[in-house]
Amino acid sequence: MTDVSADQIARELRLSPEQMLALRALQARMLRSDWEQERKDDARNKKQDRLQRFVTATIEEVHTSDAALSPFYEEVTATAHKHFLDQLNVLTTLASPLAEKVRARSAAVVILAELITFSPWTDGTTWGSGVRKTELLTAANDLTALRSTDLDAMAQEFESLMKALRRKSIKWGRVAAVSALGVGAGALTAGWAAAPIGAAIGGTMGLTGAAAVSAGLAMLGGGSLAAGGFGVAGGTLLLTGVGGLAGAGVAAAGVRYSPLGSQAIASEAVKLDLVARMVLVDAPDRDEKMRRVVESLQERLNEVTDRIGLLVETINTLKQEKAATSAENTELRARVRDLEAELIETKQAQTTLELVRERLPEKISA
Repeated sequence: MTDVSADQIARELRLSPEQMLALRALQARMLRSDWEQERKDDARNKKQDRLQRFVTATIEEVHTSDAALSPFYEEVTATAHKHFLDQLNVLTTLASPLAEKVRARSAAVVILAELITFSPWTDGTTWGSGVRKTELLTAANDLTALRSTDLDAMAQEFESLMKALRRKSIKWGRVAAVSALGVGAGALTAGWAAAPIGAAIGGTMGLTGAAAVSAGLAMLGGGSLAAGGFGVAGGTLLLTGVGGLAGAGVAAAGVRYSPLGSQAIASEAVKLDLVARMVLVDAPDRDEKMRRVVESLQERLNEVTDRIGLLVETINTLKQEKAATSAENTELRARVRDLEAELIETKQAQTTLELVRERLPEKISA
């Protein structure tokens, strides 16, 4: 047993609502810069659509928050009914002043990890040449709580992880897609729009009402690493348990479990690797904290492995049922296809967790 709890680590890494707004403003600035420098009309139109949806979702995220976000909150919410470009201007103008207000290095590192792993473009679009690197450097300079070496160290670790994932035939764009839905899983932060998103995700598990909200939030652990420190209401994604991953499957093996859960696990594992390496190394009880992180990753890995076993068993059972009934059973075939797709996603989450767990030492060398 360690003296450091997972909840304690989560609290130390939790972003405040104002820090969350800083993250959104920095992300919007990255997106805007790439959109403005895009020269291909088709890609530019796709990026504009993505950026516009991001801005809309960010304003809604702030607007539905119960937290008082100081004057910055009022500036953002005042644009709710204005033109997209007016909203974008306000949001990106706030990026630098909000980033400079992030005083804790741990919070700055969490924000930088989110920016480094930010993979928002879909439909075949990608970051423009040099844009991402330039914007990350600008953001790191604005986050004055960072050390001068933090960006390079985290970028190098991220690239090493990406190479390792590519060797396993895992594409980061697919893994990170969960963070590009709406504003991302990070919308579940300290109560920000948690209930409707939880209900929507819980609905993919065949649940309704309060059960859907509860299961949906449990499945995502309340959101991303930046979103309230691995989750809301004490439930955390990687440190203190996934909940919905193992629970929903065991309770109802035939119920569809959204691959969003396994993608979120894989995405957050990479962010946790970056943050743990940069933040925990300075903690006075760093070895205990790192050990707790590694233990939690192993627990999540065990849950993912159990889920894979359950999926394989369920798929085999359904295939036998299909063979015994009718080859024309469309609904049954669809369930098998869904579960097989989930199996692929869950195996990718397993591989990602294994890679991160192997890379993170349980004890940090002085």
